[in-house]
Amino acid sequence: MRGRRCRTQPHPVRHRRRRLPTASIHGRAKPMTIPSLQLPARYYRTYPVQAPLGYVEETLDLDLRRTAFLLVDVNGLGFDGDDPQPAPGLPPLYADQAKASHRIVLDHIAPAKRAAVQAGIPIVYLSNHLSPTLNEHSEWRNLSLRVHNIDVLQSWQEPNDILAYSEVIAPQPGDFLVKKQLYSGFFETQLDSLLRSLDIYNLITVGFDSRICLHTTVIDAMYRNYRVTVLRDAIGTSPLANGDDAETDDGKWADADAVRFIETNVGYTATSQQWIAACEAHVPGMPA
Repeated sequence: MRGRRCRTQPHPVRHRRRRLPTASIHGRAKPMTIPSLQLPARYYRTYPVQAPLGYVEETLDLDLRRTAFLLVDVNGLGFDGDDPQPAPGLPPLYADQAKASHRIVLDHIAPAKRAAVQAGIPIVYLSNHLSPTLNEHSEWRNLSLRVHNIDVLQSWQEPNDILAYSEVIAPQPGDFLVKKQLYSGFFETQLDSLLRSLDIYNLITVGFDSRICLHTTVIDAMYRNYRVTVLRDAIGTSPLANGDDAETDDGKWADADAVRFIETNVGYTATSQQWIAACEAHVPGMPA
């Protein structure tokens, strides 16, 4: 299901600042209260080199009018039901990813999205798709074929179980859907134009893969001067897609490495429960 489309528009190099709304009191203009969320978020300090100070938590004041909830590659059938299983049509690599991430989707991503909706925050999906311009000369297509034995020119022909959405996390009317061909959601897409048309500065980010598509997307977001907060229990890393052995410590440490990279080189992280609590504080009585 597709969300509504946005109009692309030229955008300035720097984010536009909105003039605060005012109300007239006794003939004088007085700024109105800006709706905001208070989100505890952390980052990691690497100094001094001999004994790094490490984690520190900071409360972010998030202007709701300038905050968006970004879901990266949460597609794939097999997340619905009490005991979800990968769809039978998924190739082994994608079946492994679905198996590794289904609890993340059900227990963290879906509830975090519901909280964002209740708080009135724009929802933006990034989704892979097969571009009509992709061809057998694409270096990325040949890399996928060489490394994963997957020819996206065939596997990504729609409809398919790889790119379809499970009902529990599918885009809803009013959500935005931006399609991408390669890893970063900013590469040759309308994502930046959409976010700037909405005057977004804060990106609350969830999804996959924390060392591939989500990884490159949040880096490119920071390059474009967006303040990024990743919900660290709402992201995942597929060991097979990253060349790790799921049965060794390499696979177990993949998520921790990804989170540390974000906290030292991109922005902030928080937990899905901290995000939900911040939304609940803004919207009393919000259903869990």
